[in-house]
Amino acid sequence: MADLAELRTNIDDIDRQLIALLAKRFACTEEVGIYKEQHGLPAQDASREAQQFQKIAQYAQEHGLNPEYAAAIFRHLMDLVISRHLELQTVKK
Repeated sequence: MADLAELRTNIDDIDRQLIALLAKRFACTEEVGIYKEQHGLPAQDASREAQQFQKIAQYAQEHGLNPEYAAAIFRHLMDLVISRHLELQTVKK
């Protein structure tokens, strides 16, 4: 069994990877927001969100993660993205 310092180092490494992936994700969602603004699309798409949450639950189960934890994390991410998309639409008007 690993000691506490080693476990924490592993967590720190994972956190760095998560941050890098989140940065990529937010860069992509920024492009989506710009596209939506340019094409007059709404900031939020309930149908797309429902599809995403189904996939997220499936991915979570495949990796042994409680789907409710994954849904809570992604709900927050999506709320941040929607807020940013609304901001883009407001700034351009």
